[in-house]
Amino acid sequence: MSSLARLGAAALALGLFAAAIWLVWFGWDDVPYDVWQVIGCGLFICVASVAARVWAGRGVVVLAGAATVGFAIPWGLYAASTDDSGLWVVGLVLLLAGSFIGLVVLLMVAGAVLRRSPHQDA
Repeated sequence: MSSLARLGAAALALGLFAAAIWLVWFGWDDVPYDVWQVIGCGLFICVASVAARVWAGRGVVVLAGAATVGFAIPWGLYAASTDDSGLWVVGLVLLLAGSFIGLVVLLMVAGAVLRRSPHQDA
């Protein structure tokens, strides 16, 4: 499999995983989220993103974007759809920006650690 195809497969899988994780952690709840839900969901997304980065071998921006969009779509469809005030747009912008920037930093650190690892395959 070419490196571009591997990146595309990783991005698709990560986006679908992020959407599923939103549904698992938040989709059943219609009250403000508990701290344990947010932490658990964040950990799952971070671990999956790093795993996708390791498997794909590159694509920090693509993978961060895939996870962010995958997570934001069910949020927008389920959580934001109940907001009549219009403030969901602000929430969406903050979700997109914060998730994307946070995942880019995480994946860049993971890439630096992988490059320094003596056990990394060439």
